[in-house]
Amino acid sequence: MNIRIFLIGLLSVFCTYSNAQDKSDNIKPQWMHSKPKPTNSTFVYTTKTVHGATLEDARKESVAVLLDEAGLSRGVSVTSDYNSTRDRHTQIINGQRHSESERKFHVTTTVKGKETQFHAENVDEYWERGADGSIKLTTLYMRSVDNTTPRFDDVRLTTNYGARGLWRSAIVPGWGQFYKGSYVKGGLILGGSVLLAGGIIYTENMRQDYMNKIAKTHNTGNIRSYKNSADNFAMGRNICIGALAALYVYNVVDAIVAPGARRVIMRKNADGSGYALLPSLTADGGPAIVAQVTF
Repeated sequence: MNIRIFLIGLLSVFCTYSNAQDKSDNIKPQWMHSKPKPTNSTFVYTTKTVHGATLEDARKESVAVLLDEAGLSRGVSVTSDYNSTRDRHTQIINGQRHSESERKFHVTTTVKGKETQFHAENVDEYWERGADGSIKLTTLYMRSVDNTTPRFDDVRLTTNYGARGLWRSAIVPGWGQFYKGSYVKGGLILGGSVLLAGGIIYTENMRQDYMNKIAKTHNTGNIRSYKNSADNFAMGRNICIGALAALYVYNVVDAIVAPGARRVIMRKNADGSGYALLPSLTADGGPAIVAQVTF
């Protein structure tokens, strides 16, 4: 039986997956697959994907692209007045400290004598480092529409899914992990469960087959040989049962304990907080960014 080899290989893949490097998170945020839906028509959710030599360069480029989308094209001579706030708070998830920050910026821009209002909020970001060392950055924004003051959703970020992952994995191993965005882990758990269940069926059938052979013969040598084979398959069956039980328990515990893909959820009450990531334009109309970091 190669059950131990299989389990060692499964464990090594889990370790490799959990130690992934060169990205902001091991799991891509949920909003990269499905953007949140705004609760009113004064704003939209939008994502911007850019590349930069460094993370800071990519962030500047992201803001420049956002300004372009708002009609504040690069090269246009404008004067702007910025207002920004930052709120940073910390919460404990599964015994680990997670910091969350919310950023908002308000830009009052005059283009050729006409005042334009532009409001935006940087909700979240995800980045990956390429083989050449460059950064691919995807940012989720809320931005105003129609030159009106938006009623942004009061949102927060979380990796906690509560019992929703638990009951799914309790029914089908790996389902909770798929639901939380851990597709590789979910696939490994589901595939491992199927293989181990197949191993239980196969070894039990072989054990029963040798027991039937014992009942049909009176040859002492054959009986000894058949019994030895039946015992080996019984041991293999028991190993598969134990491994499947252990994998199932791990699957259920992981479904409720392990953080999932970061997701955006709405808070009931708005508090007007934000954080300082300010889009800007230089005197000659080039894109720039002003950042304020609070520790």
